Amino acid sequence: MKIFKSISKIFTFLWKKIDKDDMLTQTEQLAFDIFNISLNDENNIKFLSPIYVNKKYILTKSYLMDNNVNTFIILNPSANKLTIVNHQYRYDISMPTKTCAIMDRMFNEKVDEERENMENTILNNITQSLDIVLKQFKDNLKSYSEV
Repeated sequence: MKIFKSISKIFTFLWKKIDKDDMLTQTEQLAFDIFNISLNDENNIKFLSPIYVNKKYILTKSYLMDNNVNTFIILNPSANKLTIVNHQYRYDISMPTKTCAIMDRMFNEKVDEERENMENTILNNITQSLDIVLKQFKDNLKSYSEV
């Protein structure tokens, strides 16, 4: 009985390692690579498509606008689909659920990273401005106390 349990554990472990969602077809792999390259290009624009349901925003699609090749990439995780489109072609590629979830997480992390960088830039500008305001305030106090 112990041998059967051991074999069963090994089989389960190996089955998880050979998960079908991780095996991409050539087309899926090409689509994933295009998405990844476009996502990591700092010149590209990223959009989110929220819908408002029950007083909450739910993100339904993610958009990449690749300026280098005038192409849009639309990730629709709820439909497990990636669309690559421009004025000459349109490809709708069904993606495995697990891979689509990974792509969605990659996109969200990239947008969060860019949003955090933007926020830091904004806050740094405010800090510098406040330093100047504080100096001016102190100078005004000095001049007022001298009178």
